[in-house]
Amino acid sequence: MRSARLAAALAVLAASARAAAPAPAREIALKTRDGWTLAALYRAPLPGRPVIVLIHGVGSSKNEWAPLSERLAAQGVGALALDLRGHGGSLQGPQGPRSDQDFDAAGEWPRALEDPLCATRWLKARGIPAARVAFGGASIGANLASQAAAREPRAPFLLLLSPGPDYRGVVLRPVPGVRTLAAAASGDAYAFSTLAPLARSGAKTLEAPAGHGTQMFADTATLDKIEAWIIAASKNPRAP
Repeated sequence: MRSARLAAALAVLAASARAAAPAPAREIALKTRDGWTLAALYRAPLPGRPVIVLIHGVGSSKNEWAPLSERLAAQGVGALALDLRGHGGSLQGPQGPRSDQDFDAAGEWPRALEDPLCATRWLKARGIPAARVAFGGASIGANLASQAAAREPRAPFLLLLSPGPDYRGVVLRPVPGVRTLAAAASGDAYAFSTLAPLARSGAKTLEAPAGHGTQMFADTATLDKIEAWIIAASKNPRAP
């Protein structure tokens, strides 16, 4: 009888665990207001948990976020990793196929702010309110994430990997009202120069041993610290 009760209890626990398991990653397509079709990889959160919109650097793709987004999914935090316009699967622009090769000359980079804002609207349309949509970015993606958070001040937290004062016309925007972690390697002088002013605006800062943007994930200790900070921020977003 005791073994039967134990087996039944274990079955209930297993069923609960399966019910609480985060949804697997799936490919989605987004349409920006200025006519780009964006590819993205979405991992839904557990009920009541946040989603972080992840923005890569120049010449990269949504796949650079896999080491972090997989860890977050195991903790119930969702992620929506974008292919920015002109990258990866996001090559269909308003006038047809286009890559990022002419973005500097055309002044396209600042307009890429629309990409994370489009992701935010997509999430809101699916019942995830602004207070549960966070932002994270690497390199120029960090600067775009900061600008998105400035537009969406209810964001629960903001992750900045190797932000710079100005990447290709995309200026870094400190967002004092949003809980922020900024990380950079001391050998990455341009990005590292942002940590002190960001700290003065209230951000927590992290010095990585090496790497730029998501390259810092190669150091497991750095990735551990970033994951732990995000999990803590997702539970108490307004703490310092």
